[in-house]
Amino acid sequence: MKARLNDLLMITILIAGLFLLFPGGIKQTMGQGDNNNDTATSNANSLTGNNTIVLNPSEVNGTYRWVNNSGGINPTLDITMGNEYQIKINNPTDEEHELIIENTENSKVASSEEIEPGKNTEFKFKADETGELNYYCEYHPETMKGIIKIIEPM
Repeated sequence: MKARLNDLLMITILIAGLFLLFPGGIKQTMGQGDNNNDTATSNANSLTGNNTIVLNPSEVNGTYRWVNNSGGINPTLDITMGNEYQIKINNPTDEEHELIIENTENSKVASSEEIEPGKNTEFKFKADETGELNYYCEYHPETMKGIIKIIEPM
């Protein structure tokens, strides 16, 4: 029991440290319409440094999902209109994946290349207007999906 309390204390300290290091930027919440989102997230979990978003395919409970550095599943990403973001993807799975970003009319706005098992890729993305976009995997669209919310610059 004491070891468990020590672990919880360490996690709390680490999360508090993230808020001190990254006071603004990307906000993250649970994934879109997904009952398997049991991982808590915070403001900086997909942002690593200078507007870099990390989303990796992962098998969670036997189903492929997008997962960020801190374990957030199919996270909703709040980004700022006009900022350019570097999206990095590492594929540790045995399946091929491809990240597609679409507007609400189902028109492709951006995408990664196909990511073979054991490979990685990155691409740049910039939203020119506020609103919402959807992101998903070309090969697993029902389970690897989330929302990007674009907000006005402050």
